[in-house]
Amino acid sequence: MNSEYKQQDMDYNTTEDTARIYESIANRMNGFLYRSRHDKSFTMLNLAGVVKKVTGYSEKDLLDNNRLSYMSLIHQDDTERLDRVIAQGIKNKTNWNVDYRIKRADGTIQWVNEHGGPVFNDLGEVAFIEGVIADISQRKAEENERHKKMEDVGGTSNQIINQTQKILQVLKTLKMLSLNASIEAARAGEAGRGFAVVADQVKELADETGKSAQSITQLMGELEAKLVEASE
Repeated sequence: MNSEYKQQDMDYNTTEDTARIYESIANRMNGFLYRSRHDKSFTMLNLAGVVKKVTGYSEKDLLDNNRLSYMSLIHQDDTERLDRVIAQGIKNKTNWNVDYRIKRADGTIQWVNEHGGPVFNDLGEVAFIEGVIADISQRKAEENERHKKMEDVGGTSNQIINQTQKILQVLKTLKMLSLNASIEAARAGEAGRGFAVVADQVKELADETGKSAQSITQLMGELEAKLVEASE
């Protein structure tokens, strides 16, 4: 009889140790492990990790929808997409990996990533949904910063295009003036020296072209620097 009690105690201790291990791992990944029912609210049955840090709610608030369901935290613009991803995973019997937003207890928006998958029973029916939900706010902030930098690059590129168009237009005008000056000078002979005015205009346009070229050089340097920064 004593040996039976001892075995039960060992089994109990093993279960406790396993739970503590899972809790420790979940705390280190800035997220939490979950298992839920496969119902409309995805009712949480088990939670382990930094639930309150991520959601602003305690485990007790979310377990069995005691205060509210986890599903109710999901941003309304992401709910339909998440439903599709989960439905596809269940259909294909595969895991899913999806980013979405939740509304924390303090009203702020939190980006999370969910790695989840279905658990099937012996009848091939979905018994549970389980997985990991992690805080990815830092990653999203970095992605937004990269996106902003790329927008800056796009703005610089547009400026380069505009400057290039100006140069092309100036060059076209220069060609026309040069051609007309050559024709008139040939007709006027010695008097063609009077076309010095035209030459001055050509010089003025050439100077403008030079300024535009310098502007393009500067913009190209800025573009290169921004591309290097965006790629880091």
